[in-house]
Amino acid sequence: MSEKKELRGYVSPELNRLFRAVIALKDKNLSDTIAEALEDWLNKPENQELIKKHNLGK
Repeated sequence: MSEKKELRGYVSPELNRLFRAVIALKDKNLSDTIAEALEDWLNKPENQELIKKHNLGK
């Protein structure tokens, strides 16, 4: 199993409420859902351009 790191951030109360409600409805867990959201964000074309430009890939 790979090592996991803690990540902290702040969101609005409404985003927090909605995010947690959808997670519960889908019977998912918070950590896996946040990791999935971060992966989706990093896969956006503009972020991929920066990753490639600065050689940040794996």
